[in-house]
Amino acid sequence: MVLLHSVIVSYLIAILTIINLISADNLFIGCGDELNEVELTFQVHRPDFCYNICKQRSYTYYTHKPNMDCVCYKYPPPAAEYMPGGPGKCNGQMQYNLIISNWNFLRCYSAPPQGLTQTPTDSFKACLDRCKPNEIAIARPTEIYPGQTNCICTSATKLAGLTEVQCDYNKYYAYKHTPNTRRDSRAIAIAERRADQDGDAA
Repeated sequence: MVLLHSVIVSYLIAILTIINLISADNLFIGCGDELNEVELTFQVHRPDFCYNICKQRSYTYYTHKPNMDCVCYKYPPPAAEYMPGGPGKCNGQMQYNLIISNWNFLRCYSAPPQGLTQTPTDSFKACLDRCKPNEIAIARPTEIYPGQTNCICTSATKLAGLTEVQCDYNKYYAYKHTPNTRRDSRAIAIAERRADQDGDAA
């Protein structure tokens, strides 16, 4: 009986680990009404089928459109075309998804943490990659065509007191992950020290 119990517990832990990995992949990065340079389009009824096919073919992004078109693409969606909405709630618009990621979407904020510098990047993925040593990445798509993604790398404590809002262009999309503490702790300390210095200089 004890052996059976330990086997069941091990099985449940394995399932939870797999679920956590899946939830990090297939990452929501916004809603919008435009895509550039689409590489593959086909009809499929379910978003998970769309995700799996685009992933198997090594694309970076996918979108399952309301008309059941599955779109696989390598280049990021245009920041200037972001629209209001959240994960699974794009109000008839397209949902943009990053296929492979170790980040999890948290929520959107109306303003950034005080005193932190926003660095221009070319996409949400570039922001997440840049913030890899940090616990939190904040991406802000701008609406001025063709748009850019401003990026803030920080810690979870800096999110305290921020106002949550519906995601849209010019809003602050927050993502969280667990850095490799042994490898990245020094990099985190350096990044936060630089951010604080930049904030003091501003």
